[in-house]
Amino acid sequence: MAHPPINPQTNIGKLAVNLYDQDLGFHAHGTQRDVDIGLISGWLEGHLGELNTLIFTSFSGDNPDGLMLEEQTILSEMYLSNYNRKAERNALRKMDGDGKTAGWIMIQEGDSVIKKPNTPTPKYYHDAYVASQERLKNLIYAYNLYGAKPKQVSGKDSPTEQE
Repeated sequence: MAHPPINPQTNIGKLAVNLYDQDLGFHAHGTQRDVDIGLISGWLEGHLGELNTLIFTSFSGDNPDGLMLEEQTILSEMYLSNYNRKAERNALRKMDGDGKTAGWIMIQEGDSVIKKPNTPTPKYYHDAYVASQERLKNLIYAYNLYGAKPKQVSGKDSPTEQE
C-alpha cells in the first residue's frame, strides 16, 4: 500500500511531524515513521473542512495560506481527540477478545480466580478523550470569540472606500 510522500516544508507536513514527535511521543525511525507521519498528514488535510466549519475559515490543500498557530493548535487537538477515541475503542475491543490477543490474564488457585485486562485500560483513553474534547471546545470558543473576522459589516461600522 503506497502512502503519499510527506513534504515537511508544508504547513500540514510540519504539523504532522510535530504531532508525531512531540504530542504522541513516538520514537520510531525510518519507514515506519514516514508511513505514520504520512497517515497523520493525510488525516489533517482531510479534516480541514471540519476545521473550516468549526472556526468559519476556508483552508484547503497541504499548505493552506494563513494557517497560523491558533488554527494549527485547533487542528492538532482535533487529531489528538480522534486518536484517543480510537485508542479507547481498540482497548475495549482487546478486552473483549478480538481473536488475535487474549483479552484477559487469569490466575486461578483452588476456588480463587483473579482476572485483569491484558491491555491498557480503556478508562485512561476515555479520560484523555474527554479532556481533549474540553480543550478543543475551549480553543474553538476562544478563537471564534477573539479571532474570527466578521463576514459582513454594515452601517456606521462599515469601512469607507477611499478614492
